[in-house]
Amino acid sequence: MNPRPEKAADHATSRRCFLKTSAVAMAAGTLPGGLSLARAAHPAGDETIKVALVGCGNRGTGAASQALNTKGPVKLVAMADLFQSRIDNSLKLLGRHEAIKDRIDVPKERQFLGFDAYQKAIDCGVDLVLLVTQPAFRPQQYAAAVQAGKHVFMEKPLCVDAPGYRGIMKTNEEAKKKGLAVGVGLMRRHTAKYIEGVRRIHDGQLGDLHFVRMYFNMPGYFDDRPRPDDVTEMVWQIRNWGSYCWLSGDLIVEQDCHIIDIANWVLGDHPVRANGMGGRQLRTGRGNGDIFDHHTVEFEYPNGPRNFFQGRQIVGTWIHTSENVHGSKGVATLGTGPYGLGLGHQGGAPERRIDRKNNPYQQEHDDLFDAIRKGKPYFEADYGADSSMTGILGRMATYSGKVITWDEAVQNERSLFPEKLALDADPPAMPNEDGYYPTPMPGVTKPF
Repeated sequence: MNPRPEKAADHATSRRCFLKTSAVAMAAGTLPGGLSLARAAHPAGDETIKVALVGCGNRGTGAASQALNTKGPVKLVAMADLFQSRIDNSLKLLGRHEAIKDRIDVPKERQFLGFDAYQKAIDCGVDLVLLVTQPAFRPQQYAAAVQAGKHVFMEKPLCVDAPGYRGIMKTNEEAKKKGLAVGVGLMRRHTAKYIEGVRRIHDGQLGDLHFVRMYFNMPGYFDDRPRPDDVTEMVWQIRNWGSYCWLSGDLIVEQDCHIIDIANWVLGDHPVRANGMGGRQLRTGRGNGDIFDHHTVEFEYPNGPRNFFQGRQIVGTWIHTSENVHGSKGVATLGTGPYGLGLGHQGGAPERRIDRKNNPYQQEHDDLFDAIRKGKPYFEADYGADSSMTGILGRMATYSGKVITWDEAVQNERSLFPEKLALDADPPAMPNEDGYYPTPMPGVTKPF
């Protein structure tokens, strides 16, 4: 049942009150339960922040490089992955950089393999854990890091299904009680152009907000490779994780959560319901897994504003990324392209006064490490979880063709996680005898 308008308004008001109260508590340097973040932030007598990297692929290697490029003493002391080749390649790439090669101390005994490798890396006496594996594993790894009292940086998205979202939110409460700093890889939040643009919007320069238009239309690919006989189905899917919903959440979650997050940021909340459509035009080969290659969703927010969203990965189509905000006083484009070009108003050229030089990937680590060193409150996992769940809500709507409310989506009990986790186990999505995977069909696929 769709919530009544007054209920949506009550929800928005209570959420704004919570955020305001939280901001006051953080400004005072305290957290729920009276725990001071400064007291919890870093072991006394040692200024070196010891880091563990969990997930040593391209993005993990990049995150490690950015962590090691922050100010102050820092050491990478442990690494975890399913494959030794990933660890070896990551160490090779990191060691090429003169500025950080002396900050790497990962002998063989602190290189861990397997699905439980993350726990072994966490247990190496580290201060901060970088969680950069496939998104499906994020909730359990985050819970383990917080249980061990570690600060965390984790890549987006934070979950791929509703049980994962609920798990993240539960862990968030524990992290706050322990006064832990948690960063999330939604780097637009650390881009000067977006920060300034959203500030102006929240200050009322566009008046009452009516709707936003969000585009993440990218090139795609066609892959008809069959799985090699000497590679198990689980290994094949993990190595090609972006093509499988149980691992990535689909492109609307894995990639598009960046601009979905901007919509939530601008509108000050998550949506209350969604409807949409999507499908597969290009991803029809045997190596293309089970996800869609295009989604169009209308997200409705408390009190009426909409996010009209497009996400696509099809070669030869209109390639465009931007975030556009429509209000009673005008229209603004926060950004076009991966970092944005500043806040431009309808009828005029984009303003170029906002600094365009900051690297948001580096900035998010600079901000996190600065908070840890100074004992400042720093917590991004609430909005990171909400934006991940917003993408999941959109996926439920496009896969099923139904109107789905936020509460229905969040309460969904269906887990995408495998019943057995092993390199020779069957993953949730299995191909037929011709190598093709079952895919969602709107009107047939059940949302719950």
